[in-house]
Amino acid sequence: MLKTASIIKTIGELIQDTRRALNLTITQLSELSGINKSTISRIESSEIKRPDFSTLKSLVTALDIPYETLVDYYVEDEKRTDLLFDILHATILRRSSIELIRKVAAKYLEAPNGDSLDLTDMLYQHIGSIEDTSIRLSLYSLIIDHSRSHGIMPYIAKGLYQQYLIERNDFSKLKETYYSGKYILNYMDFFPQLEKIELYYKLGIHALSLKLFQESIEHCKNVLVHGDGPYKVHALGVLRDAYFGLGEYKESELYSIQYKQFDYPHIRENTLLMEALINARQGRVDLSVQQLSSFIEKCSSDYVVPATNQLLRLYLQRKDLEQAGRLIESGGIDPSFLTQSNPLVRSRYADHLQLKGEYYLAVGEPEKGISYLLDGAMEYSKINDTIEEKKCLNMVVNYHLGNNITMNKGTLEQLGAYFTT
Repeated sequence: MLKTASIIKTIGELIQDTRRALNLTITQLSELSGINKSTISRIESSEIKRPDFSTLKSLVTALDIPYETLVDYYVEDEKRTDLLFDILHATILRRSSIELIRKVAAKYLEAPNGDSLDLTDMLYQHIGSIEDTSIRLSLYSLIIDHSRSHGIMPYIAKGLYQQYLIERNDFSKLKETYYSGKYILNYMDFFPQLEKIELYYKLGIHALSLKLFQESIEHCKNVLVHGDGPYKVHALGVLRDAYFGLGEYKESELYSIQYKQFDYPHIRENTLLMEALINARQGRVDLSVQQLSSFIEKCSSDYVVPATNQLLRLYLQRKDLEQAGRLIESGGIDPSFLTQSNPLVRSRYADHLQLKGEYYLAVGEPEKGISYLLDGAMEYSKINDTIEEKKCLNMVVNYHLGNNITMNKGTLEQLGAYFTT
């Protein structure tokens, strides 16, 4: 009977026990694998302390032993960094389990015949070429742990930053990943200037997505202090939006003036839209409606949703349901054309669904209204915006309470489906 992995102590025992379980002689295994009998015998008896990996690959292939099992055994005692790195590369290409890949990488980092800093740098450089984000995350986590235990501060910083760049793309954890990103600020002394600027900007836009306007302002002001070029320009745009979010429209206009001086893609459209938004907030509603109506007719697809939302919002505030209806009918938004990788874009689409829900409730079409509100709530949940998600759900409940009507079966089914999705 084949021994369990906990009983088998050596790779030689693994080969021998598997061969015997298959009722193969050494001669037969030699014929199947192309490895001479003497070598097989010496491997099985552990006379060869470090069997050649390619030899073992031939043997385990002949014995139908999984490659992962071979690697699991082999790396236990292997100390050669070049071979461990080659094995690591092979396990990644074969899409082996993350647990095994991490084990091989850990053995590589701990190899006694290599410099810890050089090995860490070599692994760090290699991780960037790996497509599978779950593998990259695990290996960056390993680098962080290894660097902490060995006092390699620059690679704690680098590992944390790369981890943040991956995790921030999970919009369902936007708040959690933002605070993990802020933690990296403790390691700013270990970043080159460009990466410092990049981190401040990414935290600034991340905070803006979460409507943490004051924090967004702090991060982006650091970009202005330390940076130049595209990041500085984009930071001006974020500062303008953050001050607008705080209701500080004069500050917003000041940054808008600086922002529009640069000749970058989308700046002109971005500025025209913001001017219309500021006019609306400062009471110049008729002018804002005129600007938005004109803007929607000729703006690029990136700006259709935010412009439509603001115009629809103004019509609803003025209770101009006729114009709101015309806008909805003429301005169909296809979500498949939206940039799904940008939480701000997805937030605006969720806003659009919420506004349509409000409109249909206002015109006495509750089934449509509730459907859009629940769709909006679902979109907000995908970007971790619990405040707006609850707002949509509360609008559904308050509609029934305010009109003293019982939820019909269709509404209850929609709510049931929402909470079980």
